[in-house]
Amino acid sequence: MRGKIKLKRFLGEAKEKEYSFLLLCHHNADPDSLGSAIAFSRYLNSMGLNNRIGVAQSVSSYAKRLLSFAKVEKDPEVKEDVVIIFDTSSIEQLEPVEIPKDKFVIVIDHHIEKENPIKAHIRIVDSSRTSTAEIVWELLKYFNFYDEIAAKAILAGIATDTANFRYANAKTFKTVSEILERFPIQMGEIYNLTAPVSDENIDQAKRMAILKACQRMEIKKFRKYIIVTSKVSAYESLACKVFLQLGADVAIVGSEKKGVRISARAKEHLVKRGLHLGKIMEKVGPIIEGSGGGHAGAAGANGKRNLDEAIKFLVKEIEKFLRGI
Repeated sequence: MRGKIKLKRFLGEAKEKEYSFLLLCHHNADPDSLGSAIAFSRYLNSMGLNNRIGVAQSVSSYAKRLLSFAKVEKDPEVKEDVVIIFDTSSIEQLEPVEIPKDKFVIVIDHHIEKENPIKAHIRIVDSSRTSTAEIVWELLKYFNFYDEIAAKAILAGIATDTANFRYANAKTFKTVSEILERFPIQMGEIYNLTAPVSDENIDQAKRMAILKACQRMEIKKFRKYIIVTSKVSAYESLACKVFLQLGADVAIVGSEKKGVRISARAKEHLVKRGLHLGKIMEKVGPIIEGSGGGHAGAAGANGKRNLDEAIKFLVKEIEKFLRGI
């Protein structure tokens, strides 16, 4: 893995110079991003390095149970010497957190941002991995650091980012096997750890968002396939999942609240035929003045403007793919 030797050397220097660390996760931090930060934080603690974990805007409902493992701050002011960014391919995903130019930046991620990558002094990126948590496990192995809570946080990230192993590959299962051979962890515990947490007000907001998404839904039939698009102010990915459950083959949902956000989902039968929403979403970045990416069956983008143009582009790209099968 590129960068791990450089990272280990830097961490040794950081201990001598008593550097402080901010471990930063993208907005609506999922278990992969937050779990990776928690696991790495425990390693820094073992080294005696001062660190804290921060998230941009919020923590997702699927990651909230991980908060029992560590204290997490929302929209932190960056005062530390070093910033480590997890599972984040573009700077827009960290807004409103601003990273001063004099900070030492490290990026650990499994996404490759081609258009406008985050500037970093050390970059550890492996797109062959299905989650950032797997990369963190490899780093901790290299550092000879093994910790059960860190392992649970890593398993939570792997399980959710692979949709309970539906998008897993051989490397994923090798990592999981290594963890389970070392620690007496039951996967049922991990699934409970990543069960969504919500209160009555949030639950009502989700239901309202889904109903509004259905109200604004546009259905496009292309041959035997159904593409659904819609707009909401929040919970775009949840709306996409509901549309697939209702019968759509591909769902695209956007939001224009506080900039542009787009989420897309596709059914597995199209992914098996070669559809890769993440690669298509990468092309959307310049349109919305932001960035996009993700997995074959689930992808997203964040930017500043041009939501309608972006959705039209996505539909055309998907139709182009469907025309070829």
